[in-house]
Amino acid sequence: MRELSIDPKEFEPNEAWLLFQLNDAPVRTEADGDFNALAIMDVATGLLLGMELISSSEDEPSEFASRKLLASAESEAGRRPQQLFIDSAVKMAQMAAAANALGLEVKAEPASILDSLTQEAREGFAAHVSGGRKQ
Repeated sequence: MRELSIDPKEFEPNEAWLLFQLNDAPVRTEADGDFNALAIMDVATGLLLGMELISSSEDEPSEFASRKLLASAESEAGRRPQQLFIDSAVKMAQMAAAANALGLEVKAEPASILDSLTQEAREGFAAHVSGGRKQ
C-alpha cells in the first residue's frame, strides 16, 4: 500500500500543524537531566510556532505540557488550525486529548511522511545545540 504524502502546498497557513521531536538524541543538562524538544510547525509555511522541553524520562508529554505547547503555538500563530499531524509511532495520548479538546482533528502519520517536512528544522536544532557536531 502506497503512503500518502503531506504536501504543504495543499494547506493554507494555520490550517494544519505538525507536532514532532526536534532532537535525535536527548539534550543533556547538568542541573536538570536529559530532555527531548517537541515542536509545532505550520505545515503550509514551515514556521516553528512553539517548542517545549520534555524530560526524556517521561513516556509522553503531560496534559499540562501538551496544553502549554498548543497554547504557545496558537499565541504565535494568532489562531488554531483545523488539523494536527503527529508521528504514529510516538506515544502522544495526552497531546491528542488536549488537541481534541480544542477542536483540532488529530491525524497520526508515519515518520517516513513527516521526516521530509521536519528535516531542515531538526538539522538546524542539532547544529544549534551541539555547536555543529552531530548529536
